[in-house]
Amino acid sequence: MKKARILVVDDNKVFLELFGYQPEAQAFEIVTFTSAESALKFLEKEFADLIISDIQMPEMSGLAFFESAQDAYPDVPFIFLTAYGSTEIAIDSVKKGAFHYFEKPLDDKLDLFWSTVRQALDKRRRLGEIESLKKEKSLRFRSAESIIGRSEEMEKVLQSIEEVADLPVTVMIYGETGTGKELVARAIHETGNRRNTPFFAVNCNEFSPGILESELFGHEKGAFTGAVGRKKGLFEIAHNGTVFLDEISNAPPELQSKLLRVLESHNFSRVGGTATLSSDFRVVAATNSRLEDEVTAGRFRQDLLYRLNVYTIEIPPLKKRKEDIPLLAQYYFNRFNLAYHRAIEGISERAMMALAGYDWPGNVRELVNVMERAVITCRENMITTKDFPFNGDAELDIFRFNVSGFNLKEMEKFVIRMALEKSDFNNTHAAELLGIARKTLIEKIKKYEIIH
Repeated sequence: MKKARILVVDDNKVFLELFGYQPEAQAFEIVTFTSAESALKFLEKEFADLIISDIQMPEMSGLAFFESAQDAYPDVPFIFLTAYGSTEIAIDSVKKGAFHYFEKPLDDKLDLFWSTVRQALDKRRRLGEIESLKKEKSLRFRSAESIIGRSEEMEKVLQSIEEVADLPVTVMIYGETGTGKELVARAIHETGNRRNTPFFAVNCNEFSPGILESELFGHEKGAFTGAVGRKKGLFEIAHNGTVFLDEISNAPPELQSKLLRVLESHNFSRVGGTATLSSDFRVVAATNSRLEDEVTAGRFRQDLLYRLNVYTIEIPPLKKRKEDIPLLAQYYFNRFNLAYHRAIEGISERAMMALAGYDWPGNVRELVNVMERAVITCRENMITTKDFPFNGDAELDIFRFNVSGFNLKEMEKFVIRMALEKSDFNNTHAAELLGIARKTLIEKIKKYEIIH
């Protein structure tokens, strides 16, 4: 896990040198400056998780430094160090937003000092999470219960969702099992003008023909054995909302004709009833097979295919968008690490490369299960290849030496994204990892449209 970066600013060079030798300081990346001006110049290009600064300094004082930095970097916490006689200034700085202050020397209060440093860093982390949550209100930065992926293939999916979200048309989603078809359907609903109305999901493969028809259309009392009362169906109660029909290719033939009529007119009758009902629902359907093939085989109505295929979205399998794997793996690692109260530091580089080499026949659903299992079974401070249910070392060799499924553009884009993820999207550090100039990296980021 990347160390938190702490900037220490003090005009006393001896103090700065001794500060870095403290055992507690080894847990962090300490960057020292003898003037506030040099620290501000550093912050123009680099980041900091915490700033520790003396108050009494020549030229720019610590308080002036704090005010300048707070204007540009309001989320970075400040801890002040003050000598005797400047305590009132330190107290005033806390009132203005500084995290804490300590009087020099620190020798007799080091435990409290480092405890406060960790608290300040924790605050910084929480602020970052809050900012991320704000970003997640937009489609492209949604949480785990929505779409995760920044590859070119998933960008196309996101663009399609944005394009069709507010339109009243039927949408057909194609994708292998485990690719997230229901998540795409929910994203269409939640980002469109029906977002404040119900969303209902039905798997056409989970019900017998009679029960499925009753679920969708409803039934009248006595319509069949067990129908002891009237029941409204999903098409009726989803007025102004969305009905998601998963695995539509498995809809029984007798139901297909009824679906065709209801999609054309939005008029229907309950099972066993004669009254014609009307509802303004939207249908989003999905399947892991090609409906054209089902039509050719005589298992699916061609006219229903035309009605469903008004607007289609193709979700690529995970093996076709491998550059999304680090993002997905890291997200689900964080999620399960928190959910199971583990303190695992992260995913090792070898393990991440092994994940990239694996072919993921179960797609994202399989990756989620693999990461959950890894977090549960891991007994070290990092997830390693031995925590995977497949041969991680073999998959690492595949990633390194077998480039089938990749082209050069995809491989370069994948490696650049991994370097950016590893460096917390710090271009300078990422360029160093890649062994290229920072300017070259920025040009490639623009070329591949890599989004942070």
